[in-house]
Amino acid sequence: VCAMHGTVIGGGIAACLNADYRVAAESTTFCHGNLSRGVNPLGMLSRNLAHVVGHATAQQLYLRETTLTANEALQAGLVHEVTEQGVGAAKARAFACAKQLASNS
Repeated sequence: VCAMHGTVIGGGIAACLNADYRVAAESTTFCHGNLSRGVNPLGMLSRNLAHVVGHATAQQLYLRETTLTANEALQAGLVHEVTEQGVGAAKARAFACAKQLASNS
């Protein structure tokens, strides 16, 4: 379970994609951001991102460096839940989800 807040960029997106369940604070934004730094967008991040959000949304993120809000990320399937603003709310919800998932297994 992953809790996110602030700006999730590049490797942060890769890290959250490894989680089975992703929770973002309402103020969270997501951006691939590698092209402007001269980093090749190809590789596991791009493949995994396309698998989760679909090819068209992944291309917008890594070719056009589009920024998604938390609610847009929810609609795209990048996150499972959006909480109220602040890291505390996202962490609390992530811990609650982790407890629930653990009790189900």
